[in-house]
Amino acid sequence: MKIRIPFAVALTALILWSCDEPIAYDNDSFTYNPFIFTEDTLNNVTSIASGDADIDWGSHFRSWIGDTDYYKSGFTVEFVFSDTALDIAGVDSINFQIQHVKTYPQDGSDTLGSTHSTFGYYETMDQAIDIESSFYGNFLGTDTMNISGGSNFWSYTLPADLIVHGDTSVSLGVFPAATDYLSSVYGGGSVSRPSLSFFFHEADSAGDDSATSITFLADTLHMHFTEKSTFFDRSQFEYISQLKTDSVRFTLNLIDFDVEGDTLQHIINSSILPAIDDMASALYMPDSVFRFSMSVEEPISGLTTTIEYGGDGYNANEVKYLVQAALDAEKTEMDLILRSTNPGYNPGYIAISKDVTQSALYVKASMAVQP
Repeated sequence: MKIRIPFAVALTALILWSCDEPIAYDNDSFTYNPFIFTEDTLNNVTSIASGDADIDWGSHFRSWIGDTDYYKSGFTVEFVFSDTALDIAGVDSINFQIQHVKTYPQDGSDTLGSTHSTFGYYETMDQAIDIESSFYGNFLGTDTMNISGGSNFWSYTLPADLIVHGDTSVSLGVFPAATDYLSSVYGGGSVSRPSLSFFFHEADSAGDDSATSITFLADTLHMHFTEKSTFFDRSQFEYISQLKTDSVRFTLNLIDFDVEGDTLQHIINSSILPAIDDMASALYMPDSVFRFSMSVEEPISGLTTTIEYGGDGYNANEVKYLVQAALDAEKTEMDLILRSTNPGYNPGYIAISKDVTQSALYVKASMAVQP
């Protein structure tokens, strides 16, 4: 015999059953109630602080030459002549070679206005280089190089009397002689770093004249780099630059996550939302979109993740594991440290407002109990 139960009665029974024994789902860490969700953007940033540090350019794969509204840069290299086969007295010419990687315009939204730019070459042994006052050492000359290509060589012929018999080393510098561009070249940590080639003629095994060369790679490289303070408004912004190892530390209040008893918050999604001012930032296009990649670290747990900011928002921004770790450790506040993921590879930077009320933390969470 079939018994009909009125729909209203069934629904009431279901509600009462659900209130007494809510359905629970298991995952790796806890059991959580799928019916109790919270989703909010919390203005819980209590402080923003900057950390300033320079890149170790001597061992980096890139070095930079140029002069824009934001940065000015050049480099010096030292060569030591350790090859006993080198007869400087018989040298016909000496070429200083640099492998150019890419040249960037003043701003990421700009395009190169020229295919060539001018650079100054200097002898820098025992010279006190001052990039800000444009003192670069003993001037050798200028030359115009192709900046529109990629992975092309810049070659400069040194004066014939610069290196003479008995010399065992030389120090050379390359600095900007024009403005509006920053050019990246292979740096001191690369096998394609600057080189010095000595060309000379000698008789081959048949007694005929033969052109030969001996090439030395740079032994040391030092980059001279300055940020132009007049174009960085540090009264209003903290900056994360791709040409430095700057960091910005956000301190967040976690009091709003407090719950009682065995109940805790299971973080489903969370994003750190620094107040980035696009007009005060410069993003460059490494492929088809503007990107600025940052690592995010929670220093107590050591957990890290990567977020990626684009010109129209975030391409990736997930910090849930960092927030969850702080809550599991019963922290009432936490720090998140943001820094460039791959510093040294383009001249982009972002400006973050110092006003803590403008930055936030997005959180989607569920109430949970430990199993």
